Amino acid sequence: MHIILGYFSYVIVILKFLQAVGALKRTADNIKDPLFRFFEREVNLGARLLQDIRQDLQDVMLICQADKKPTNHHRSMMADLSRGIIPQSWRRYTVPQGITVIQWITDFSLRVKQLQAIVQTTQQGGTKELKNFNVWLGGLFIPEAYITATRQYVAQANSWSLEELYLDVRVLDNAGESMDACSFSVKGLKLQGATCKKNKLQLSTTISTELPVTLLRWISVYTRTDADKVVAGKVTLPVYLNATRSHLLFTMDFDTEGEGSGKDHSFYKRGAAIISSDLG
Repeated sequence: MHIILGYFSYVIVILKFLQAVGALKRTADNIKDPLFRFFEREVNLGARLLQDIRQDLQDVMLICQADKKPTNHHRSMMADLSRGIIPQSWRRYTVPQGITVIQWITDFSLRVKQLQAIVQTTQQGGTKELKNFNVWLGGLFIPEAYITATRQYVAQANSWSLEELYLDVRVLDNAGESMDACSFSVKGLKLQGATCKKNKLQLSTTISTELPVTLLRWISVYTRTDADKVVAGKVTLPVYLNATRSHLLFTMDFDTEGEGSGKDHSFYKRGAAIISSDLG
């Protein structure tokens, strides 16, 4: 029982600083926006999970004080906590199998803070500001759905078909650069096996480097300018959910320079890839 209380004490210290997530205000207009629908699902999932965790931990405290009788749910959860395992009822999104409940709670608290920032952004500037929100991709519950939502957003705004859009990537050297109507910014990406300078990849012995703000821009194959055209010699890197590299989200195309320039196999041999979360 003292082990459970130890985990409980640590978890409650983290969670007591987390306010309720809040909610996005739905209207007849913004429900048509793919980005709003995506973020609404994320916020609702996070809010429900945070509420359930707090209730579970409150129940554990009452049970340990002999003020509440445990149910099968409580027994299972307490058994998991005593072994440092994430309770099954808390596993509502993909995380590496081997992480402890302490690692999970620490990561979850950061995800909640991002959700709170998203809600606050809409309260201050309206739902239109969701397009300009700098997203921690690895902190989303379903990050691949965000990529899909951005594509749908651009297609809907420009009356383009989804099939004619391709993804252009730009790693910013200057965080103050502005985005156009078809661009979305993400942060927290880690590049492994290579470095990126002036938006070009170079092979490197460095294990991992954090990329600056990265712009994801959807371009129509029928409206692209000469500057947007695909250039021979690009290398395609996989973007994984976390450090286990077991869950592929999407791919990014980069220009290259230096050793192995323009040769996919040179980067693949080095294990070059991008991860969106350090978990694992």
